[in-house]
Amino acid sequence: MMEEKSRVPALTRCMAILSYLEKHKKCTISELVSALKLPRSSGYVLVDEMLKQGLINQDKNGNLQLWMRLIELGSCASRNIDLRDKIVPSLSSLLDSVDCLAVHYGIMEGDRGFYVIKLESPRAGMLIKSREGLPVSLVHAGLGKCLLAYQSPEVRERILPTIDYTPESPTSITTPEALRAELAKIRLQGWAFDNSEGEADIRCVAAPVFNAQHELLGAISIVGSVLKFNDDVIPDVVRKVKQCASSIEQSILSY
Repeated sequence: MMEEKSRVPALTRCMAILSYLEKHKKCTISELVSALKLPRSSGYVLVDEMLKQGLINQDKNGNLQLWMRLIELGSCASRNIDLRDKIVPSLSSLLDSVDCLAVHYGIMEGDRGFYVIKLESPRAGMLIKSREGLPVSLVHAGLGKCLLAYQSPEVRERILPTIDYTPESPTSITTPEALRAELAKIRLQGWAFDNSEGEADIRCVAAPVFNAQHELLGAISIVGSVLKFNDDVIPDVVRKVKQCASSIEQSILSY
């Protein structure tokens, strides 16, 4: 019996089809439409689209079954879960070793950066804007600048003109030329710094994370108040962040 209260009925029906095939292994389209009480015309259209997307397959006898695209998606989800499990312990150790506000792990997806993991310090006395799943600024955040710095030259040059350079603070980078120079500095020294460029009274240190082929997987960052992350302690923070990135790289060599 189909549940018709969904705001996206087609998606609900798609999931019902997948669940039915998971349970019954194989069936014909007419059997499927009848069992799930699908509207006949839209049911056939939905099955046809799922066939085109590789979610299901139809054998020579006309039977439907789950297909390869689901294996690919499931494998990707499994790897991402495993990756989080391997990253969090190192990030937790970094969080405990420095008097900070939070630590992050982020990735590039297309031409945008995103926060994937955020761990907040129980000692934090102030809130920061970051949140898992939110885009990260590629110009105002240390994490974002680090992610952009290690993209290919072609990708960097494609992204640079598209960034919103509206300043968030007096120290914000405001032009593509200035950001280009900053990215070169990051690649040279191996880490990125955010000097209250996106949020007042906040500083951030970030470092890249590579796989065994030295391809960028993502970047980590640690955020602290200007009072705690003063010029005297930044070198030690940098050292610990780079050690954390190295620890993550070692733990995901099999990724």
